Amino acid sequence: MDDNILHVALGQNVKEYKSILLWTLQNSGGKTICVIHIHQPANMIPIMGTRFPASTLTKQKVRAYREIERQNMQKILDEYLLFCRKIGARAESQHIEMDSIEKGIVNLICQLGIRKLVMGAAADKHYSKESILDGADICVAPTISAQVSFRSELVASIDCSVGSGTDVSSLDGTDDFWTPRGSVAEGSSDEWYPPALDNSTCSSRRPVDIVRISSVRSDGTDNGLELNTLPQYKDSLPCLSPPSVVDGSIDETLYSKLEKAMTEAGNARLEAFQETQRRGKAEKDAIEAMHKAQVSDRLCAEELKQRKEIEEALAKEKEEHEKVKIQLSKAMEDLQFALDQKSSLESKIAESNEMVEGLELRIVSAVELLQTYKKERDELLSSKEHSEPPSYFLCPISQDIMQDPHVATDGFTYEAEVLREWFDRGHDTSPMTNLKLENCNLVPNYALRSAIQEWQQKH
Repeated sequence: MDDNILHVALGQNVKEYKSILLWTLQNSGGKTICVIHIHQPANMIPIMGTRFPASTLTKQKVRAYREIERQNMQKILDEYLLFCRKIGARAESQHIEMDSIEKGIVNLICQLGIRKLVMGAAADKHYSKESILDGADICVAPTISAQVSFRSELVASIDCSVGSGTDVSSLDGTDDFWTPRGSVAEGSSDEWYPPALDNSTCSSRRPVDIVRISSVRSDGTDNGLELNTLPQYKDSLPCLSPPSVVDGSIDETLYSKLEKAMTEAGNARLEAFQETQRRGKAEKDAIEAMHKAQVSDRLCAEELKQRKEIEEALAKEKEEHEKVKIQLSKAMEDLQFALDQKSSLESKIAESNEMVEGLELRIVSAVELLQTYKKERDELLSSKEHSEPPSYFLCPISQDIMQDPHVATDGFTYEAEVLREWFDRGHDTSPMTNLKLENCNLVPNYALRSAIQEWQQKH
């Protein structure tokens, strides 16, 4: 795991946990912030204003509600990350789904190899010295250096030897700093909890580097995460030896204490110098991060502008598409109308073809009849002694020579005036066949009339 990443455990209430995140950012020393979150799936699912156990609902409904929960969780993580980016810090997020927050944190520590973790502290009544010592086995992360500090409001490193209230507000310090149990305002604890010692008589297993802070509500109660899986220090406590009592005069004792204090003061000055260097580097990194954030904001603005242009172009294309759809629909209507007209015209053409065929048959019949009349006329002309008119010169109804012969639809030739009188008397049948006529239309028989006139001239 990269030592340049500082992990902070945050919950669902962004308003309450934002103070923890802000403290972490102020004391991160330029490190990358990794927000970790333990998502607890709800056991009771609201439906129609009532909550039902998840076990009593169908898988589809439970799956749909779980998806909504994940979306809300992602929105919370995005809000934390956006808060970090606004300040100019590099940030990322990790999450896990588990019914127990404590087990979820332990699993993330193992999976991600977390070395530095900040989390909210529980109320003072929820953990005491005994609860700290009776925590989980420290073999959760056996390769991680030990550094555990607690504070009810904010974490601060105090140089107890010098006695000055110097605040070291950076998590980049060494593993040898101690912090008091409880706040100074409480004044209820003078106990100091040292880090686990690394020697042959102590346990070889090391806990995770955890900093716990709590957010105090207006009613005075702590709002934080109570973690019962804290490292055990029972094995490491026997390693601490009480200060030795040196036999001698009071002056020698005072001199020894003074010499020790001077040594610690020198070490404190060296640590202050190193802290100044670290702060300068952190400020430089912060300026660089702010520059990168400005570049990122500019890129985001350009991306939003491009997205807006794309959306406008898409809307225009959609409008054009709708116009094309309307035109296509109109064209389909016109095509259907044309197809209907085509069908009607084809039907009329078929009827016309039938009429033409009928007329052609009648013309052929009339031509044949004309040829017959011509042949008979020739025969009559050749027979000078024949004085009786041919039978086809006579009207079938009146038996007189026709003056104005017309052909009826039955194919026979009649005197036009006589046949019309026949129709006027209410007859619609053929005088020759007694069959019903198709219509009362008459066609003049000019060939026969010419033959009759020629015969009359000769006789």
